[in-house]
Amino acid sequence: MLDSIPEFKPGDMPPDGYLAWHEWAEVQRAAGIEQVSCCSCCLWQTPQELSEVTINTIMRDRLGKKIEIKGPVCKKCATKIPSANAAPPPVPNLG
Repeated sequence: MLDSIPEFKPGDMPPDGYLAWHEWAEVQRAAGIEQVSCCSCCLWQTPQELSEVTINTIMRDRLGKKIEIKGPVCKKCATKIPSANAAPPPVPNLG
């Protein structure tokens, strides 16, 4: 007995189940939806799986200039972040 796989549209959330997920992924790929890496778990997510939360990090380049890096966070990781509006930790003075 085969399970019926529903019809998916571009922008739908991913389903549970191996076969259904592959059908969903084909529809997303055919629509040109590209994945982005979550900055928390490093897993690739489609835009509909991302939250509004971003991780902001301040780093220094090789010349010592401060650079602010912003990256998206998936919905699963966003629930684990204590405060989405928390200020980033201070950057240590590297000299």
